[in-house]
Amino acid sequence: MAPFRILTLGFALAVGGHALTIGQQPPVPKEPHRFLRTVAGFEPSQLDALDRGEPLAKVLDTDRRQIAVVGAIRIKAEPGRLIDRYRDVASLRNSPIVLQLGVFSSPPRVDDFQGLTFEPYDLQTIRNCKPGDCGVRLPAPAMARFNRDVDWRASNWTDQAAALWRQLLVDYTTEYQTAGSLAEYRNREEPLRVAEEFGVLFDDSDYFTSLSPDLFAYLRRYPRAPLDGVEDIFYWSKDNVGVRPVTSITHRTIYAPRGNPASPRLAIVATKQIWATHYFDAGFGLTIAFDDGASGFYMLSLNRARTRSLTGVMRSMIRSTVQRRSRDAIESVLRSTKASLERPRR
Repeated sequence: MAPFRILTLGFALAVGGHALTIGQQPPVPKEPHRFLRTVAGFEPSQLDALDRGEPLAKVLDTDRRQIAVVGAIRIKAEPGRLIDRYRDVASLRNSPIVLQLGVFSSPPRVDDFQGLTFEPYDLQTIRNCKPGDCGVRLPAPAMARFNRDVDWRASNWTDQAAALWRQLLVDYTTEYQTAGSLAEYRNREEPLRVAEEFGVLFDDSDYFTSLSPDLFAYLRRYPRAPLDGVEDIFYWSKDNVGVRPVTSITHRTIYAPRGNPASPRLAIVATKQIWATHYFDAGFGLTIAFDDGASGFYMLSLNRARTRSLTGVMRSMIRSTVQRRSRDAIESVLRSTKASLERPRR
């Protein structure tokens, strides 16, 4: 997923280099062990397994409006290789849940969605969408456009609806990039403001804020808080989360701050899922490389998503499926990343 994907979420951290003498073992860094022990609830034996290079992954306890998964692994490689991997969005196609994927141009264009196919259910449900009653997440103006601009009686109504939807998604992504505008969903009677959902996700993730206050300010206020050294990538994906495919738009930010002697090899990748057809109202993810004080780094991934769709008793089975597939996906990413980065360069 983006779902809540590649979803990559305070941090009072000090990750230092360690001076060693011959025969000494490198001391265990404070992070990510402290977070994994005190917040994620991993046992000491599991953290020992992490130090040996085994992956950890679990679903975190949250309120029913949120789904959160965390994972970590130790990798014997330079953190710069992790940054290179996350620059290559196409590598997400190796994920078992990613069905289709595309990267936005600058500025976004309709052609960027050339590889996207809309689900028949999604196109069909739009025919009857109205504010307060819609099977996909849309703002009221988008519903009005579908009602006005698509000839639902025409034989090619599916092509018309798909073309309009692509244009609306281009417009939405462009408005976010230029003004930080996020949707107000009207698929239910009570409107939902995506910006407010992100506010909750940021607050719930502030364990890590002091790791890089400037980056978190950038993410919260995008694009109104420019920051040197960040790389922004925008992509869409269609993911199999176990029930119904979810198409989403994700903003990925890559940051490797320099000039901090306490964190000489720190790297951070943040993701904001700014739109999704189903289940997820907003998603926020962090992937962080912590210097292990020896020859590599610890990769920590934390993904959070807000949802109104999976809170009821009747949706408990779907919620469990989404949680399980999200946990499995993060473990798969950890394993594949370790295998790829530890492979000698050709």
